[in-house]
Amino acid sequence: MSNLLIDTCFWYACYEPEERERHDFATKFIERGLQRDTIIVPHPTLYEVINTRFSKQEKRMVRFRELLTKHNVKVVNDDEYKERALDLTFDFSVKEKRPMSFVDMIIRLMLDDTNLKIKALATFNEKDFCDVCLKKNIELISK
Repeated sequence: MSNLLIDTCFWYACYEPEERERHDFATKFIERGLQRDTIIVPHPTLYEVINTRFSKQEKRMVRFRELLTKHNVKVVNDDEYKERALDLTFDFSVKEKRPMSFVDMIIRLMLDDTNLKIKALATFNEKDFCDVCLKKNIELISK
């Protein structure tokens, strides 16, 4: 059993069928992952996914809650990452000229955390994570 971290954009693809190819890929990937792996959900991704538009869709809310409460889905608190991530987000944007969202920076720190034992990251935003995934030998799943 491996730990698979799911990025926000993957959840969007799963619950927003407008982009059919991404939707189908994300849905099948998560279904397979639930059968054999632990799905890691960074807490801040929930702020992005469960927005007003999403929360107005009762069926989506019910399905997502059911998924989040499965025995092999782990929502990871971000308390130990927030302060450092905030500093790094400003540093990356201002000093390194590499703009990155605060949530993505928290995910980067989680990927770098050996205690979480992340084996794969599912995202459609490879450019913000490819370096840390390469460094930590984490599989980058983007299609």
